Amino acid sequence: MMKKASPSPCGAALLLVLWAIAILSFAVLWVADLVNLELATKSAEARGMAARQIALSGVALGLHPQVTREDIALLNREVRPGETMRVRIRGEGARFNINQLLAQQDRIVLKNLFVLWGLDSDAADVLIDRLTDWVDDDIGRQLNGAEQTEYEAAGIVGAPANKPFRSVDEMGRVLGMEELAALKPDWRDAFTIFGDGKIDVNEAESDVLQTATGLTPEMTADIVRVRLGPDGEEATEDDLRFESVDQLNGWLTASAYPAGQAAARLSTESTVKRIDSRGIVGDCERLISVVAESGEGGQGSNYLLWEEK
Repeated sequence: MMKKASPSPCGAALLLVLWAIAILSFAVLWVADLVNLELATKSAEARGMAARQIALSGVALGLHPQVTREDIALLNREVRPGETMRVRIRGEGARFNINQLLAQQDRIVLKNLFVLWGLDSDAADVLIDRLTDWVDDDIGRQLNGAEQTEYEAAGIVGAPANKPFRSVDEMGRVLGMEELAALKPDWRDAFTIFGDGKIDVNEAESDVLQTATGLTPEMTADIVRVRLGPDGEEATEDDLRFESVDQLNGWLTASAYPAGQAAARLSTESTVKRIDSRGIVGDCERLISVVAESGEGGQGSNYLLWEEK
């Protein structure tokens, strides 16, 4: 009977060495992957920090009293190879102050705007009542409004606020705003909670101008066309700025609103401005949005909003 050969000590040792080499190889590769990941993460963080610094520089430029939105070359440029600054300056008067409209019970502007965006007349009335109930002091209820009972039934806690809107985003919590958002996803661009509520004819988009003035789409398009100058581009050297609301009298005589009402809603300058500053480094982008009110006598700025994305 033959005996089973026992493993050679040398063979067993070789096998252990091979296993050790294999395990060590996997460990080296794993560590290398971790190092590469850490380097990539740090690189992304570095790009992000650099992009934020560029965006901060853009904010500083945008807030300077001698810098205007027409300074395109200064506000939009390559800082260094692969690093870009993009700054947009707008007066907050380009938007409707929702708190002012509701406090003044200016339903006609809101209704015309909502209908222009696609809501039917009845749905617009309901939404305005619900917006009003959100900001009132909870004394009484609008005809088609919504109070705590309706919000609780919809699973919305702590609503309505019964105080003025603290942000434009807060408007999105009002029952019925989801229907408007489906028709006009960028509705937020038409509203603000800052400023005196007057619409700046040198800044506002055509739909805002149309509902503020009671003019036809063709007339407001004509105002915008004159404002943009021969090249038809916003914020360029050939733009025409209206210096007085009286310069629009030729158009305003055709307003659907009572005499003088449209002019009373307008201005030609906004003391509150919005700066959207982007810093771009490679594939990394940082956006800083600031709303600021100019100080009296050129004294600094009062920051009303600071958002970073």
